[in-house]
Amino acid sequence: MTEANEKVTQKKVTSKQDSLPAPISIFEEDASGGLENITPEDLTIPRLKILQALSPEVNKIDGKYVQGAAAGDIFNTVTSHFYSESDQCIVIPVAYKRMFLEWQPRESGGGLVNQHTDAAILSQTSKNEKGADILANGNYIQTSATHYCLVVEGDSFQQVMIPMAGTQLKKSRTWNSVMMGLKVKSSNGNVFTPPSYSHKYALSTVAESNDLGTWFGWSIEIAGTLEEGEMFLYDAAKYFANNISNEGGSLASSTTSEAAF
Repeated sequence: MTEANEKVTQKKVTSKQDSLPAPISIFEEDASGGLENITPEDLTIPRLKILQALSPEVNKIDGKYVQGAAAGDIFNTVTSHFYSESDQCIVIPVAYKRMFLEWQPRESGGGLVNQHTDAAILSQTSKNEKGADILANGNYIQTSATHYCLVVEGDSFQQVMIPMAGTQLKKSRTWNSVMMGLKVKSSNGNVFTPPSYSHKYALSTVAESNDLGTWFGWSIEIAGTLEEGEMFLYDAAKYFANNISNEGGSLASSTTSEAAF
């Protein structure tokens, strides 16, 4: 073997070795390193939304286009990861809040302007011809049932929020009813309602329509109780739930406008 070939071989071996993942134990030793000064005001909670036919992420000539994404996919607004029909999106619900989102009209630039927690904001609106609640400044208020969840990917998880509005409010009420209806009997015979983050749910989408058009809506099914080996998810969900409670649900969300189907 020539000297030149030896160098090429050594370079290939080194490159392959460098591509190996670092041991998790090293990451654990320095857990949260470099993140010490980040506060809730510096964070954006990713939002899971359903891509529709007119969503910019599925329009190839739009700057927000995401290759491979299609109408009906579940989309993470921060990571741009999407779940297609063949993927499973597993979540653990941790908290729920009914919110009143103030949106700027798309023709004026679009985007989320404010998040109101008091229904009194609706008294400042009037209905337009489409039945939307419009403020005097031209922005509209969207009543949103917001579910805060952990989305689970194997041994990893991420905090997300799932706003449901318009026709999807009924899906939210059904989901809440399922969670409230779960009962567990303890070893001493007491029957109680377990915390929402004791169970996993599988999210997918389904085609829906009415006189105004066709769209994709949520489909939610129980995926089972957390198992003993998943208690780290339970602890993470409980921690997230406490943070949501302490922050009043005001943590920043994505500012992409959502159609009120």
